[in-house]
Amino acid sequence: MGPGEHSGADRLQEQREVLGRAGRLLAAADDFGDTLKQSLAACLPALGDFGFFDVAVGNGEVRRTVAAYQGPHIESLLAPTQWVKQTHPELNLCAFSTGDAALHPAIDDAWYGRVAANEQHLGLLRELAFRSMITVPVRYRDELVGALTLFMGSSGRRHDADDLAFAGELAALAAPVVVTARLLEQQRNAEAQLRMQEERLRLAVEAGQVGIWDWDIARQSVTWSDRVYDMHKMARGSDTGGLEGFRSRIHPDDLATVEGALQAALAGGPAYRAEFRTVLANGEVRWIATRGHLVRDGAGQPTRMVGASTDITERMDLLAGERIARAEAEAAQRRVELLSSAGALLAKSLDPEDTLRTIATTVVPGIADWCRIDLLDDEGVLRRRLAYHQDPERAQEALEMARTMRAAPATVGSMAWCIANASDHHGRFDLPPATDDPVLRAFTSHFGMHAHYILPLVARGRTIGAMGVVQAESGRILGRADRALIRELGQRAALALDNARAYAEAEAARRQAESASRAKDEFLAMLGHELRNPLAPIATALELMARRDAKAHVEERRIIGRQVTHLSRLIDDLLDVSRITQGKVELKQVAVEVRTLIAHALEQTQPVYERRAQPVQVRLDAAGARVLGDPTRLTQVLCNLLINAAKFTPPDGRVEVTLRADATWVEIVVEDSGRGIAPELLPHVFDLFVQGRQSIDRRSGGLGLGLAIVRMLVERHGGQVQAASGGDNQGSRFTVRLPALLAQGVTEGEHPMEPATPTLPATPARILIVDDNADAADTLGELLKMVGYEVRVAGDAEAALALVQEDLPQLALLDIGLPGMDGYELAERLRADARTRGIKLVALTGYGRENDRSRALGAQFDEHVVKPVAVDKLFELLGRMLA
Repeated sequence: MGPGEHSGADRLQEQREVLGRAGRLLAAADDFGDTLKQSLAACLPALGDFGFFDVAVGNGEVRRTVAAYQGPHIESLLAPTQWVKQTHPELNLCAFSTGDAALHPAIDDAWYGRVAANEQHLGLLRELAFRSMITVPVRYRDELVGALTLFMGSSGRRHDADDLAFAGELAALAAPVVVTARLLEQQRNAEAQLRMQEERLRLAVEAGQVGIWDWDIARQSVTWSDRVYDMHKMARGSDTGGLEGFRSRIHPDDLATVEGALQAALAGGPAYRAEFRTVLANGEVRWIATRGHLVRDGAGQPTRMVGASTDITERMDLLAGERIARAEAEAAQRRVELLSSAGALLAKSLDPEDTLRTIATTVVPGIADWCRIDLLDDEGVLRRRLAYHQDPERAQEALEMARTMRAAPATVGSMAWCIANASDHHGRFDLPPATDDPVLRAFTSHFGMHAHYILPLVARGRTIGAMGVVQAESGRILGRADRALIRELGQRAALALDNARAYAEAEAARRQAESASRAKDEFLAMLGHELRNPLAPIATALELMARRDAKAHVEERRIIGRQVTHLSRLIDDLLDVSRITQGKVELKQVAVEVRTLIAHALEQTQPVYERRAQPVQVRLDAAGARVLGDPTRLTQVLCNLLINAAKFTPPDGRVEVTLRADATWVEIVVEDSGRGIAPELLPHVFDLFVQGRQSIDRRSGGLGLGLAIVRMLVERHGGQVQAASGGDNQGSRFTVRLPALLAQGVTEGEHPMEPATPTLPATPARILIVDDNADAADTLGELLKMVGYEVRVAGDAEAALALVQEDLPQLALLDIGLPGMDGYELAERLRADARTRGIKLVALTGYGRENDRSRALGAQFDEHVVKPVAVDKLFELLGRMLA
């Protein structure tokens, strides 16, 4: 994976974070301008280094918002630019002009020349210095609201198809918020216009635009000024019809209110004041505002009422428009909040069942009475996954019915039909024509469903299922705005479900890999045990043969010994790889002189080179060079390289070890004149199980682990290893570079690999050997008897306990894998008995992992030794423990 690239899981995580950030930014926007700015800011720097957001604000006007993640210089270049419709004959440069998204991933100066309108424009493009761009349309419902255009500049990044798709998702997220903010701005403009209109009305009254009327109560006659006639669109001076004529023109819904205000004023209540609708002769409805002053006689009886009326139709229309705009804005805001909340919840959920529940509780009951989701399985079969209602019993009943009752796939409006036709469907069951499908009809009738909306769930261009929402007992309808909201929610739901699916698959793969790794480790441990057990008596038998007659069968014993060593090394390599790759190798680092490491490596590989025409040539050009490292592991590195060189170099060939150093690095070079490395193999020579070309007898074969172990151990020491070769039969050169250790203030560590002189017992010591492998037990017993120990042998734990009661040993060598009672339990039994508690216990076993050693020491063994053990090391151990 190259620089700047991300895995599929990383990209999904980054997109979830960007969507969450976008939701928070948009929810916090204060006004229209701030919304545009936050919408653009949410895209940077994930989808561009700079960009602009063009949005239609009405009356043909387009507002442009610019932003640059890089700094104010780019913003200052973009700020004076304005949106102009662009219809280039070859290129889609603006999604607001074409309505289509576009990706330009590789832009150069020639591209600038093709799109520049003039020299000034070309100069601007060159100064911006972008190398990639995307442009996506911003749509709300069926309206093209604007476009989001993003550029990659100095970061050197390039857009790809995933970026274009993700920009489209962000545009879809921003669209309802932008439209809502625009609607709120229009509302504020309407309110300002209303205040201006009220001022005009006041001026109109002052200018004589108020109609005057006079009601003679005693005569029941009404007279109007010309303005009142105009309000009612009647000929000036015509008969008004008196009080009854006035009543007849009042809208029936307002008559009771007007008469109540009149009667209250006549009865001595508040002054007459009313706003009502009047129905004109042509059917037009106008709003009238009127106020009246009551005149009474000396007895206090009302005689007349004089008043003024004004036509307030325009004001009432503005108020009605304001109420509608406010209601729509509030509804839009609620939808944005719902989507933002749902988006945040869905972004946090990576469990498929939690994601389904989140979708359902978002839809029900806020949008619909029911929510149902069917998903396609791996074979493409549509499976019922969710039928949700606030009443759990009804939800369970519906889910069971949905599993047993299936509408025909060709039924229009069914889940299968919507998926097959890649189309949504809005249907009403309470209006003809009703569905002809008997299953669907029975289902909807049973639950009293009267309207539904079904849409496919599509994530990243792949249909994963379908979602349906249904209205039943609430009696609500699924209006256009509701369906738009459900579509937007469906897009987010599909993406969240797909993310949850991908995460679940990744988790399953991880668990499977961990299980496979555990199985591999257990197999390797068992393999090591089963291979070491037969090697132990072979190695011991060789030692017995040598001690009985050092001159007998010398060549045969050397061959067998060499093969035992080779098999032991193969087993160690297998287990080493497992431990190193899991980070279970603990380095015991000390300051060590590199010449000492080379000497020990040459000593350990001497049997490999003793029959070659010439020994390893050594050039130590850096006397006193030291490193901080584990001497055992670094010696293993050099041994592996020397053995590898011997494998692939003819007996008369040359192998050379060179030591060089400076103030920073110590270099050890192992070079040979052998077979060399093919060019196609060279980059992979340090990979696991990789081997060079072998002859059919695999005389130089192995498991392909030695060089892999070399690289792992060198890198654990903070170093580097490199391989070089001129090709076939051109030899090979391996260079190990380790950080140099300065001499000041560093104490030389003891090298743990100095050969130990076998220690023989000063006085006869009693040793018990317990091993179910009779060959291993008997040969080891014979060897120990030969050097002066008193030895008794048992094939299982019960026999060992019986022998201990007869003759108490000073030390016991216990195999772990005993039949019946294993070595761990036997050790615990011996430690639990006061009489046998003091026996020195050594686990001599084929199980050689680190946790095997830890378990043995935890079971109160004094030492843990892996078969086959070198005789000198065994004697040293016995001498130390019996001293």
